[in-house]
Amino acid sequence: MSRPENSSWNLSVADITATGPEESIDRITRMATRLLGVPAGFLAIAEGDTLVFKSEIGLSPAPTLTGSGLRVLAGDGALSCHVAGGQALQVDDVAADGRFASGGLAEALGIGAVLGLPVGLPDGSLAGAFCVADARPRAWSDADRQRLDEVQAVLAGELALRQEVKLRMQLEQRAFLMSREMEHRIKNSLSTVQAIILLSVRDGQSASEIRADLLERVASLAKTQSLLADRDGKGALFADIVAAELQHYGIGTNVWVDGPEIVVGKDDAVSLSMIIHELATNAAKHGALALRTKGGVAMRWEPSERDRQPALTFHWEEWFEGGPPKLAGTGPNGFGFGTELLETLVLRQMRGEMSRELTPGGLLFTASVRLSQAA
Repeated sequence: MSRPENSSWNLSVADITATGPEESIDRITRMATRLLGVPAGFLAIAEGDTLVFKSEIGLSPAPTLTGSGLRVLAGDGALSCHVAGGQALQVDDVAADGRFASGGLAEALGIGAVLGLPVGLPDGSLAGAFCVADARPRAWSDADRQRLDEVQAVLAGELALRQEVKLRMQLEQRAFLMSREMEHRIKNSLSTVQAIILLSVRDGQSASEIRADLLERVASLAKTQSLLADRDGKGALFADIVAAELQHYGIGTNVWVDGPEIVVGKDDAVSLSMIIHELATNAAKHGALALRTKGGVAMRWEPSERDRQPALTFHWEEWFEGGPPKLAGTGPNGFGFGTELLETLVLRQMRGEMSRELTPGGLLFTASVRLSQAA
C-alpha cells in the first residue's frame, strides 16, 4: 500500500500510549519473559524525560498512572537517557551500577538486572525500549540478547501492522471526505449549469446562438473546475482564473492584467470566472477585442473589505481607437453586454456592487464582491 508524504499518517508514540494496556502487546512481553526465564518485562515509551510503560509484566505496583492506566516513570534521567538515546541497555546489577543506583530504579520497578533493546516506529523514528528484567542481579549472556532480539522482531511486526491499519483508516477517511466534496461540487456545478441555461436563453435568439453561448459558458466552468482540482479543491488563485479566461485573447498584447496574489474559495471561483468570461465575451463580440476594432483591455484587482468581510475589487477597462464601435451600446441603457447575468452574479450571488461607464473613448466596469472563506 502506498504511503502518502503526510507525517500525521505515521504511527506515533501518542498512538501507542493513548489506548492503555493492550493484550496483543502484553502477549509479546510475556513471550520475552518466558524465553529468557525472567519474572519481569516491559515496553517503555519515551515522552520527553518521562517514560510511559505501554506493557509490563512482573514489576512492582505503579504509584503513578496515566489516564489510560499506564505506569509513568519521571525523573529517572539515566534510564530515560538510554531509552530516548536508542541505546541497547545491559545492566547486570542495577543497585551496583553507578548510572542507576542513585535514581531508585531498583526500588521503583522492583528489579535487580535489566536487558533492553531500542524500539523504532515504522517511519524510522525512535519510540522507546523493550526490556526484560530479573529480580536479582544477573549476568546477561549473548544468548539472552539474541532471544530478546527475536522477540523484538515480533513487536516490530505488530507496530508495522498498526501503521498499515492507521494508513488504511486515513485513506478511507480521505476517500469519504473526497466523495462528499465531489458530491457537493457536482451539485454546485449542476446548479450553475442550470443558471447558465436559464440566462443564456433569451427571446429573439436562434438555436445556433443559444448553443454557442451555452458551450462557451460551460467550457468556462470546466476550466475553473480544473483550476480547483489542481489545488485539491482548496480554492484557486484569482490571477489563474483571469489567465484561464483571457489568455487566448493575447495577454501582454491585447490584454493587460495586474494584481496581487489572492486566493478565492471554490464557490467564489466559479462565479468570478463567469463574470470575467462574460466581460471577455462581450469585448470580443462588441467591444475592444472585436476583430474589426483597434483597442485593448486592462484588468486590475486588489483586496478590499465589505461589511468587515474580505472582499475583492476589480476594474475592467476597454479603450478604442476612434471611439467605441456602434455595437458596444445596443441596450436601452447603452450596455449590450450580458447585463442580466452580471447583475445576477455580482449583485445577488456574491452580494457585491458594480458600476459601468461607457465613455467616448472606452468602457469602464468596476465590481466589488464579498469573498467567502477559502477552503
